[in-house]
Order: sequence, then C-alpha cells, then structure tokens
Amino acid sequence: MLLTSLFACKNDIDINAPYKDVAIVYGFLDQNQGTQYIRIEKLYQNSSTQTTAEGAQYPDSLYFDSLYVKITNLATNTVYICQPIDTIAKDSGFFSSGKNTLYSTKLPKNDGASEVYELDIYYPKKDIHFKGKTTVVKDAFIPVRNISLKLLPANHVFVYKFTTARNAYMYDLTIRYQYKEVSITDTSESVIKNVDYSVAKTKEFQPGKEYTSVIASSTYIDFLRSEIKQDDSKKRFTVGMSYIAYGGSKEFQYMIDLSKPNLSIVQKNTTYSNIENGIGIFSSRNYMEAPMTIDPFTIDLLKQELPNF
Repeated sequence: MLLTSLFACKNDIDINAPYKDVAIVYGFLDQNQGTQYIRIEKLYQNSSTQTTAEGAQYPDSLYFDSLYVKITNLATNTVYICQPIDTIAKDSGFFSSGKNTLYSTKLPKNDGASEVYELDIYYPKKDIHFKGKTTVVKDAFIPVRNISLKLLPANHVFVYKFTTARNAYMYDLTIRYQYKEVSITDTSESVIKNVDYSVAKTKEFQPGKEYTSVIASSTYIDFLRSEIKQDDSKKRFTVGMSYIAYGGSKEFQYMIDLSKPNLSIVQKNTTYSNIENGIGIFSSRNYMEAPMTIDPFTIDLLKQELPNF
C-alpha cells in the first residue's frame, strides 16, 4: 500500500499516547475509471493488554464503525455519496485480511472543465470531519504513430510523443508490446500477454506541453528478448503496441518528492498529507492508452529476433 511510504521515516510517535481517532485516507480520482474508490482506515493503536501482532488480527481495529462519505464538485456544488463496499479482497499481510471496506462512487467525465473535488468524511460518533481537496487531472494527448524498428543502422530510434494534460505534473510513460501465445499441441488454447517498457517513471512535467522521447530500436528489442523466454511448446504472434501515460496531480508530486531518500546527515523526512484532521492523500490521476500502428517490416523483424515467433 502506497501509504506505507508516509510512515517509513517517522520515528517520533509516542506509542503510549492517549488514543485519538485519526483517519488514514488513500484516494485517487481518475476520470477514465467508471468507479472511484477511496480507502479509509483508522490509525492503528493496540491496547496496553495486547501486542501489536495480536491486535492486528482484529479487522475492526482498522475501520471506523460508521462513516458518512461524500465527494463534492466545488465548481457545480454537485454532491456524490460514497457507499461502503466489502466485495474487493484484501491481500494477506501483517494486518487481518478478513475485512476490506472501501468507499465507492461514480463521477461523470468532463474533459472540458477545470474541476476541484472535495472529499468529506464525517464520523458522527465523535462529530469529526476529515477533509481533502484535489484538482482533476484531464486527458493527455498521445498522437497515433507508425512504429518502425530497425537494427541497422545501429543508432536507429523511434519516438514517444505526448502532450501533458491540464493539472498533471508527474508522469509514468510506458510502451506496451502485446503478443498472442498459442499452444502447439492445442491451438484452441491461447492467451494474450503484455510486456511493458518504461520510458519515464515518476518524472516531472509541465502541464499542457508537448514532450518527445526517443528510444533506441536495438535497446527496445533487447528488452523484449530479456522478457520473453524461449518456450518450444508455444507459438507466438505480434498483436500490437500502444503508448500509455499515467498522469499525477500536484498533490501526488508533493508526496513523491517528500518520500525520496534523505541524503542529509539527519535521516528524517517530512510526512506529506493533504487530509485535514487525518493522514494520507486525496488526489487525482489519469490513465491514457493509445494504440500505435506497426509497419510490416517491424513485425517481420520481431518474428526473427524474438523466440518462438
């Protein structure tokens, strides 16, 4: 869970302090997703009569017994009620996975307007509000390109070009190669597989500007060779390539920057949070995938260079 990074370097918690209800919030609005999910838990404190490991086995120790959760579009004052759901399984770990409560709602997509959303979590038992705000990240623009890979000349490159979205300050950029794998003994048995090549990871960009990255064809083909292993029981076929951009808002950029390793003598990082009365992050991201065209020579080249194609 990404919130782990928020606590990894904090070393001044008083474990015997009086109990206080503190919400731990993790939520990213993504207008390209049909449903928005917000994770809301409470800061865990075990009692003086049990160990941390013992208390961690009780799911209720991680969740509030009642919450009213809503998201408001501050530009239109439209309110979206978030409903609790328990249908998504939680990965096993130190804390109990017997319960996994998330809060979900649906938000309309509007790429033409600048929108600020406010998350309001109300805990009636203690009459406390936990709040956060974020500006919605809009769609990046990735023009469709014809991808041509060549091993000669040795310095041959192909281009990743995209225009950053409004309100997006940080990106992960990926090239996805997709292929079909068919069993030789049973041709009705097939599966589609993806190989993702990272062009940029948590890299800062200015919103609304065009950027270009070049990738060496030989480097990319070497990467595919390293990821696709020899398997003589399979026959493989190129399906396609696509460019993917994950954009993050200003709050996400702040959190990443503050979570970077501290190289000073005093090894202590500032904990980032934009949650009023709580800890965590309520932010926005955006996912965009654009299929590219591949020329026939590139398909033939991959057939020659990759195993079992």
